[in-house]
Amino acid sequence: RVLVLQKKAIRILAELTPQESCRQAFEELGILTVVSLYICEAICYTIAQKPAHLGNNHNYYTRNAHDYALPTHHLTLSEKKPTYMGRKLFNQLPGDLKRRREDKNFKT
Repeated sequence: RVLVLQKKAIRILAELTPQESCRQAFEELGILTVVSLYICEAICYTIAQKPAHLGNNHNYYTRNAHDYALPTHHLTLSEKKPTYMGRKLFNQLPGDLKRRREDKNFKT
């Protein structure tokens, strides 16, 4: 529902008809969609919290050592929390972006 309202506002700003796609208008105006903004904020929140990495479990290098450990849970409801989703989304980033997490300009 919020995304529909955001698209309606973008169409007004870019003077688009309801049938036209507003994807290009989002890029031209430099505005993130609500979903993209949630993903960005969840990942940045996770980086700021500095949770445990998978590589902290042992002394040898593994392929996923830079990934964050996902907390164990019993309810599916826990997977919807921003703390869990932020870790999960961060783990899905490409390797070069994961290595840039120490940069102060990670958001850019």
